[in-house]
Formats: sequence, C-alpha cells, structure tokens
Amino acid sequence: DTIVGDGDCGYTLRDGAKQVLAFIEGKDLTRLPETVADLVHDLEVNMGGTSGALYCIFLTALAASLASEVSVPKALQAALEQLCKYTRARLGDRTMMDALIPFIDTLNSTGDAEQAIAKASEGVDGTKKMEAKLGRSTYLDESATNGVPDPGAYGLLILLQGMARA
Repeated sequence: DTIVGDGDCGYTLRDGAKQVLAFIEGKDLTRLPETVADLVHDLEVNMGGTSGALYCIFLTALAASLASEVSVPKALQAALEQLCKYTRARLGDRTMMDALIPFIDTLNSTGDAEQAIAKASEGVDGTKKMEAKLGRSTYLDESATNGVPDPGAYGLLILLQGMARA
C-alpha cells in the first residue's frame, strides 16, 4: 500500500499474520470459538491502525457466533453484521469490505470456498476503478488510486486465499 498510502496497512497485516502463526502453533484448533477469542487478545496488542481494530471487532464477533451458529458461513455472516454496526464501510466504498462482503455472501449461498474467493477477488479488482469514500485513500487524488486495488481489500484477499490452502 505504499503506492496509495504510507505502508501501514501492509505492516498491520504482516504483523497480524505473524502473530496468528505464532499463536496457533500447538493450539487445539477444534476448540475454534475459544481459540479465536484468545487470539483476539493477542492481536489487539499487535495490530495497529484502523484495519487492526476492524479485524479485532470482526474476530471478536466471529468467536461469539462460532459458539452459537450452525455453520462457519453463518458465523461469518453474523460477525459481518456485527462489524457493520461499527463501520460505515460497505460495498463500493473502496475498502476491505469490497472483498469481505462478497466472500461471505458467496460462501453462505454456495458453500464453496473457491467460489467465495473468486467473488472476493472480483471485489478487489473492482476497487481499482472506485473512488475512495472512506479510509486513507480519500486523502489522495483519484488519479493516484486509479488502477490500484484497495490495499485493505487486497490484503484480505491474500489472507482468505492462504486460509483456503491451509
């Protein structure tokens, strides 16, 4: 994101990814709600910026909904609904939501993670032509962001792709 920002989104995601990898080593991932809840406590300390806060809100809601929903896609949907209470960002705002919303919607409607990732990728590609309505990119001239994917959406896509391979 140094092309359309100061690199902080990339650093936030890098630091968060390192923290997740270190945290899950040796953990019992069958206890997903508790593990995700414990992970959030670590991430709150290590992920900065607005995106770090949004990830923590989403993951906190996900931990709670994993314990009560019938499936992971339904838990993701519930977590997204919670996140939407804390951010004005929606589809078309040139944010991480342009990847997250299509991913969750597609996963819920099809149950197919590969299709969901394809839709998230389409959302990221769409941000290349969008005018930023929220986030750091709003401070830049549209000519600086034209043709460049939103860093938050792109970073989330890479995360989702990595999780699908795991």
